Order: sequence, then C-alpha cells, then structure tokens
Amino acid sequence: MAAGVTPARRLAVGVYDLYWSTLGGGEQVDGSIAQVLAADHDVTLLGPRPVDVDATAKRLGVDLSACGYRRVDDDAGASTASADFDLFVNGTYLSKALNRAPLGYYYVHFPGERRTRLDQLRSRAGAAGVRALSIPPRLPQRLNEVRAAFDRRVERVEFLPTYTRYLANSHFTAGWIEQLWGTRSDVLYPPVRPSVAPSGKQPLILVLGRFFDPSYGHSKKQHELLATFADLHHSGRLPGWRMAIVGGCDAANRDYALQVRRDAIGLPVDVHVNAAGDVVERLLGEASLYWHGAGLGEDDERHPERFEHFGISVVEAMAAGAVPLVFAAAGPAEIVRDGVDGVQWRTLDQLATASVELATDEARRAAMSAAAVERAGDFSAAAFRTRLLELVAADVS
Repeated sequence: MAAGVTPARRLAVGVYDLYWSTLGGGEQVDGSIAQVLAADHDVTLLGPRPVDVDATAKRLGVDLSACGYRRVDDDAGASTASADFDLFVNGTYLSKALNRAPLGYYYVHFPGERRTRLDQLRSRAGAAGVRALSIPPRLPQRLNEVRAAFDRRVERVEFLPTYTRYLANSHFTAGWIEQLWGTRSDVLYPPVRPSVAPSGKQPLILVLGRFFDPSYGHSKKQHELLATFADLHHSGRLPGWRMAIVGGCDAANRDYALQVRRDAIGLPVDVHVNAAGDVVERLLGEASLYWHGAGLGEDDERHPERFEHFGISVVEAMAAGAVPLVFAAAGPAEIVRDGVDGVQWRTLDQLATASVELATDEARRAAMSAAAVERAGDFSAAAFRTRLLELVAADVS
C-alpha cells in the first residue's frame, strides 16, 4: 500500500488538465477518469478555468457534476496543488508537473517527439549554462535572461520518479514511454462512447478525422486516400460506391482541406469540413467501409508522433458496423484484428484490393461488420471503468 493512503476512507483526488475547455480526446479521457473515481471518492478538477459541466456532458458524454474545481494555471501550480490530495492524476499533454501526492498517475497520450542527437547536445549545453550562471549569489538582469534561455533548452525529467504509475493509451505509446522516458507503463485504452448503431448500410466508404496539412507532421492522409478512391472509381472497380471525407479543420490547415475538396470535384465524393454532429452520425450509420491512413509513408522509428497513437474514430466506425481498413501500425493495428473484424494494409494498392474484395463479397462484409461491432465493445466506457478501478485497487489495498 502506498504511504499515506488510507483505503478505508474516501480518497481526495485531483485530476489535472490544462485544456479542459478544448473538449478534445484528452479531455474525454481525463473527464472519464474523474467521473469513474467520483462515484466513491472526492474528486477535484484542476485547470486554469472552471469546467463547463453541461458542454462536457453534451460533447464528450462525460458527467462531471459530482466533481469540485480548483484553479491551477500551470505545471508549477499543479505540483503545489498535488500535495493536497491522496491521488493526483496528471492528464496534461507533455506536462512536467511533479507529483507530491502519496499516489500519482500520469496518463500519457504520447511522450513527445523523438529527440535527435542535436537536441540532446543542446539540453546538456543548457544544463551546463544554468549551472555556470547559478554560482554567483546575485546576477544582473541580463545574465538572468541568459540563464533563463539556457534553462529552456534543458530536457526536464525530474517529474519521472515522482509518479506511482504511468498510464498509456495503447501498447504503441507504452513502448515509446519506455524508450523516450525510460519507464514502464500500464495500458488503459481510452473509453469510446459510440452514439451510432449499425443501420441502413450503403455502398459508402467513410474517412473520418481532422484535416492536418502533412507539412505540420501528423496527417490523416485524406489526399492519398481520395486519390486511391479516384483510381478505383475511374477504373470501374467500385461501381456504385461513393466516399465521404469528414473532419474538423482550423485556419492553419484550411488550404489542405480546400485542396482535398477541389480534388474531389467530379467524383462521387462528399467532403465535409467542420460538419455538424448529425451529419457525422448519419454517415457513420450509412458507411459500409471505413478507411484510415495515418502513418502511411512515415518512419515510426524517426517520427512516431506522426502515427495514430490509439484511434477513437476507428472504434466509433466499428461500433456503427463499418468494416475498418487501417494502416498496419500503431494504435489502429492494436484495435483491428486483421481478417477478423477488419483489414490491415501497408500500401495503397493493398487497400484498394482489399476494398474491392469486401465490396463484392456481401457475406464476408456482413460477417466482418458483426465482428467489428463486437470488437468495439472491448474499448467501451465500461471496460475503461473496470480497468481503472483494478489499477487503483492494486495501489490502495
């Protein structure tokens, strides 16, 4: 049993997220942790502004009404606040906050980019600069600024030994936590709350994911997937089939999304940018196949951050009965069992061939669809709750 934790009483739990207001995938996980633990413990949400409970429930399906709130503006504030709790849960992406609670969990969405040799040299040089400028008792303002510049180059790892457990969103992420941070972790898959059941399937291929220009690194590869469908359409290999490409988009990636839309002109393809929720749900219900291409053409040893670390949209599509065809790497390769409840592919030619086979074999497609629905249940909110409570019980019993 961890020192200072008394399992016979309710635990005081702090859940730290700097980005509650973005209502993204990270917030869904952190909110789910808070909701599960709030059933038996006193949970306080830590962040820079009060959490909108109604918006969180509507957008993420997470009920935080039983949780309190305490303002925390940054990692330093979170480190200080953690001392007031029996269990501190850090769900902030790339946080360096130290845990001072008797129990500390850090949920890792991904541990960051792989550091190059130059990055490592800069970090060591920065640390040397900080040490050199820390000897005088008082420094002129200009030298203080120089020391601060050195300090920003240093890779901070002091937080690593302060946590009891690291929780990874997939085995892919867990492997990189061990490689980049030198520590093991327990896999706790994100909870997926699908809102669409299989119904009225159409000859439709769905691509669902945010539009990211590849020049920024991570990309869902909508352009390559569209080109593959165009080839199939023009060659007559998918007669009667159409495609829908759906995703959110911000100003920085607008040109990429518009280029995908322009390239779809003349094809049986609908491109929906920042679509309303009812449109997304309708397309999930209609889609018979689901394509996912993140990681295509990337090097997972040099740039693991460019891969799909889990794949919530993959599970949502499976729960709606769409047969997933996913790039055979990272999170989606853990979710989809090749040949059982979907297909894993390595090249666009493989994707095209597998899609034609499924499109023309209705019995096989129906069997895989049923298997996909069943598989999606392994990543449900109930499965998440069971796994989380098992981990907590192991630490407080």
